[in-house]
Amino acid sequence: MAKAYEFLANGFEDIEALAPVDILRRSGVEVKTVSIGDSIEVESAHGVTVKADMLFADADFADADLLLIPGGMPGAKNIDEHEGVRHAVMRQAEAGRLVGAICAGPMVLGHLGLLRDRRATCYPGF
Repeated sequence: MAKAYEFLANGFEDIEALAPVDILRRSGVEVKTVSIGDSIEVESAHGVTVKADMLFADADFADADLLLIPGGMPGAKNIDEHEGVRHAVMRQAEAGRLVGAICAGPMVLGHLGLLRDRRATCYPGF
């Protein structure tokens, strides 16, 4: 079974985080949501509190087929500034495994140089 991890940071965009989890789980992908903060509870940009499956500190992404970064502000900025996430994304990319990002999320990939010489779509401001 394929396995995906989605990073959640305070300020994530509700639909950009929750719809992919729903769709992937319905299609048989094992998805774990990962809070990058100190709390398992993460608050969306619109004030919805979500309980993540795990904390970043407890995660091991060695079995990840996909790492996913939702958009939303300041959620995407919070993810971009998290050194652990940045390191995990680089290891994933270097291993030739999938990394996905939505809306403002591709800024993380851009700052890591992973979009160089690639076509990508993101929110126009990014």
